[in-house]
Amino acid sequence: MAFNGQNFVESLRAELEESRRGLKYANWVERVARGEATKEEMVGWARQHYWGVTYHTRRFLGVWVARVPYDMTDELIANISEEVLGTQSGSGKSHLHWLFHFTRALGAPDTVITQATPNAEAILSESYLFNMAHQRPWHEMLFGAILGIENQIPAAYTRVVQGFKKHYKGNLKPDDYQFHTIHITVDEEHGGHVGELAERYLDSEEKRRSARAAYLAGAEACRRCWDANEGARW
Repeated sequence: MAFNGQNFVESLRAELEESRRGLKYANWVERVARGEATKEEMVGWARQHYWGVTYHTRRFLGVWVARVPYDMTDELIANISEEVLGTQSGSGKSHLHWLFHFTRALGAPDTVITQATPNAEAILSESYLFNMAHQRPWHEMLFGAILGIENQIPAAYTRVVQGFKKHYKGNLKPDDYQFHTIHITVDEEHGGHVGELAERYLDSEEKRRSARAAYLAGAEACRRCWDANEGARW
C-alpha cells in the first residue's frame, strides 16, 4: 500500500491525544480553563515559553530555512516575518511584544522573565530546538517543531482564551491576550501542509521513524517546559 502522508500525520496526532501529553492538557492550561490559575502561574508559563521557545524561534527558523527544500522557503520566511513583524496576523508587532503585553497586564515587570535564570526544562526545550535546527535531518524539525509544537498551539490557546473570557474578565481584556488569539490563527496555518510534505519527502521507513520520534520528543519537551512554571514572583 502506498504511503499516505496525511494519514501518517493524523496517526501522530492521535497517538499524542491518547497519551494526553499534548499542550492543551498542560497544567497551566487546565487551571486557566477552570479559573484556578494565579497571576504568578500565568506569568510563570510566559517565562517558560519565553526561554524554552519564543525567544529563540527567529534564530532557529533562520538557520533551518537554509536547510530545507527550496519549495518550502516561502512559507518559512512568512513564518519568520510573522514572528518578528506580525505580517500574517496584521498586528504589526512581534510575538515577543505581545507576550510581554500579556504579562504586563498581569502586573509583572519584564525583569521577572528577562532576568530569570532558565530552569532545566526551559533549557532542555531550547536545546531540543537548537539540535533540530542545526544538526538533525531537516524533516525532523518540520515534525518536531512545526507539527509537534506550533501546530498544537491553537487547541491549547483556544482553551486558554475561553478560560480568560469566562473567569478573568476583571483582570484581562481581550487586547491583553492577543499573544494567544494571534497564535490560534497563524500556528494552525503554519502546520497546514505537513501531510503533503510528508508524502513528498518521507520516502523511506527510516525517515518516517525519525519523523515520529522527533514529533513525540518535541511535544514532550514543550509540555515539560510549560509544566515547570512555578516560582514567578514580583
